[in-house]
Amino acid sequence: MTERTFDAIVVGAGFGGSTCAALLAKRGLKALLVEKNARAGGKAMSLSKKGFTHTAWVVICAPTQGNLFEAVLKELGLENKVELVAPGVSGTRYRNSSGKYALGPQDPVPDPNKMFDWLEVKEEDRAEALRLLADLTLMSPQGIDALDDITLAEWLSRYKVPQGLYSFLVGPVSDGCFMVPVDAAAASEAIRSIQAVFLRGGGVFCKGGIGRVAETLAEAVEANGGKTIMRTRVQRITVDQGKVTGIVTDKGSFQSPIVVSNAGIQPTVLKLVGEEHFDRGYANYVKELVPSWGMMGVRYFLDKRVIDDPYGTIFSAESPWSLARWLQAKAGDIPKEVTVWFEVPSNYDPQAAPPGKQIIMTGLWCPADPKMTRKQKQVWWDKSDEIMFQVFPDMPAHIEFKEGYSTHDVSSLTRDQVLPHIGGECIGLGQVVGQCGRHKPLVKAPIQGLFYVGCDAGGTGIGVQQAVDSGMKVAQTVLQYYRMRQAVR
Repeated sequence: MTERTFDAIVVGAGFGGSTCAALLAKRGLKALLVEKNARAGGKAMSLSKKGFTHTAWVVICAPTQGNLFEAVLKELGLENKVELVAPGVSGTRYRNSSGKYALGPQDPVPDPNKMFDWLEVKEEDRAEALRLLADLTLMSPQGIDALDDITLAEWLSRYKVPQGLYSFLVGPVSDGCFMVPVDAAAASEAIRSIQAVFLRGGGVFCKGGIGRVAETLAEAVEANGGKTIMRTRVQRITVDQGKVTGIVTDKGSFQSPIVVSNAGIQPTVLKLVGEEHFDRGYANYVKELVPSWGMMGVRYFLDKRVIDDPYGTIFSAESPWSLARWLQAKAGDIPKEVTVWFEVPSNYDPQAAPPGKQIIMTGLWCPADPKMTRKQKQVWWDKSDEIMFQVFPDMPAHIEFKEGYSTHDVSSLTRDQVLPHIGGECIGLGQVVGQCGRHKPLVKAPIQGLFYVGCDAGGTGIGVQQAVDSGMKVAQTVLQYYRMRQAVR
């Protein structure tokens, strides 16, 4: 590669980085996108093995209608390059008071009374349950913004919430969307995202794996005059006299007055730049930011189709997480009841498995520590087996092979560990009180020309939608910064 100087360099081709780089190139900047892996997609990267295609772990996107993938692809003129699919109602199952795992209502348009029957909400409690759902669904943006400083648990405590409905809102919904306990999750972030799902649906996937979206965005960088280089590890973001000057990689150095990091705010500050370049107060602030919890699970490769659902959640009245419950589990006492998320790629993309076969992936909460021992991991993998085989008793007889994945894989593929016990987080920074809304870290670092993109800064929403939202907003911020620099030079 002969070109070494660019208008902007983006480090990392996760959904935030690939979105930002593609939009910058489309809007006229000579952009360079650098990724250490062979594929774009970050934590939602698409993988292939023995004829099966899947993501690194369970990735369920939302909302269905008006999702940001469509907006970015449309601006880039790439709507026909990616086939998004919304396979419909999930196969979520609730373990009711009789001990049976009951399948949730399958109506395309939810009927509250059917949902209440499923969740065992008593007749005398349904008026209050409806009031809660109405307030959540119809809350104004201003009302949501006012809830930055309280947790979702605090907001829910304003209502007399029946246990079944509480477990549904917290387990499959909040726990799955945000990967932080209900008594830590910021009510504003949670309600904004849950509202979007209730009004515009959930369960968006992509043929070829959701990572195909990020791959298409990375390809768009070059299609619009920029450069994308894969299998290139950034070793350092260079700074001189408080100004970004470029990057050093294992394939040489590249110069730019603008660097946008999708590597995570903590790895960026503490490793790629180095905390010596920052004010001590800012470095300490970055160190104290709280990541989301981790996710680990099992990939089951089956010799026949066993599950008809494209995705779903398995939960009970006892499965929602709280901080106290989490601390108990972290100490090694994993509860009997936990929420399990599952995804069946070949049920929405027939090409994701060889003919007649099936892959099923599960996801469970776990510590974000990428250095968990094999023994510690096995406890969570065994819990996946225990619950999945109860709900789907035909599975064990048809497993050709299976493999566990863990936070070590997450950290190896995406987020470098720079602080003890974290690095394998599922999303990035936790969407907790003090880190959401007006408290979200700024996208511009206190070093001239350095910006953050991805789930750590600039966006709101669920998982990859939050990352794309950040990518769109940061691209606009960087473009404005670039133009102002051009105007005064």
